[in-house]
Amino acid sequence: MRGAGFPSSASTRTATGSRSFFKILIALLCLSFAAGTTYAAPPANAGANNEAARPAPPPASKYTKGLLWKIDAPGARSSWLFGTIHSEDRRVTVLPEAVTKAFDAAGRFTMEAVIDGEGIVHMAEAMFFNDGRTLEQVIGGKLYDETIKTLTARGIATLGVEKQKPWAAMMALSMPPPKTGEYLDLILQQRAAQQNKPVSGLETVQEQVAVFDELPLPDQIALLRQAVQEQDSFDKDLEEMIGRYLARDIAALAEAGAKHKPDDDRLYRSVMDRLLTRRNTRMAARLGPILREGNAFVAVGAAHLPGDTGLLNLLEKAGYRVTRVY
Repeated sequence: MRGAGFPSSASTRTATGSRSFFKILIALLCLSFAAGTTYAAPPANAGANNEAARPAPPPASKYTKGLLWKIDAPGARSSWLFGTIHSEDRRVTVLPEAVTKAFDAAGRFTMEAVIDGEGIVHMAEAMFFNDGRTLEQVIGGKLYDETIKTLTARGIATLGVEKQKPWAAMMALSMPPPKTGEYLDLILQQRAAQQNKPVSGLETVQEQVAVFDELPLPDQIALLRQAVQEQDSFDKDLEEMIGRYLARDIAALAEAGAKHKPDDDRLYRSVMDRLLTRRNTRMAARLGPILREGNAFVAVGAAHLPGDTGLLNLLEKAGYRVTRVY
């Protein structure tokens, strides 16, 4: 998420901003396939209750701070909505007491997407060209060499990269290489399994993969080029993002993305529409039956929470009571 779409001679301000924008979104959205982009091998063939009588919801700006929210539907037990970050940093993965208490009390766990065997196969197949094309042919020798060099410098395996699509290589460069594999979203899934909670997803892996796989190829190349060009301050930017997350300042996280948006407005709007607007609408609708049943713990990427089209505002507009807990 971070060349056709962006000028290769962009100013330092634009370059740094674009890198921060896509990095923030990828890590905060916790796309389930993100963890797989660094190690997958190429395939062998290489709705809501609108009838509740409630006053008009307050402005979305109300939702500025907080990671854990209580969601109440009429006649149902409270559910919980938690904003996550795709990180294995222990400052993130050690759950606060309020989150642990809500999670353990819930009767079911819902996450963005559950990765199963079928999903992993689809993920691997989607990441690689299967028509004889190679990444170097598609993006050109110069950008390909730079991509390999950058992946290597970041300690990311390059086996199979020659067959990857541009978006897959871009994703690998948009988050730190895995060390333990114990990402926050996966830790929650494992905790649910240990407690024998039913686990379900708001999206399928196929739907998540389509966010990037259906981007026009020139846009994929533009995003990869930007990811390659803007790696120098990766650790610093990531630390800043984690700091804002730990401060539970979801408005600041959202503002960081908007502040650092790339100059290519068309590409920016296209990516935002695919990553947030459409998915938030879809997830809010699918949350309806879960919230009406009640007693659920729902975890989604923190970037899905704030804003006019964020889940918190969409749920309140649909008639649910939304209360910050942590």
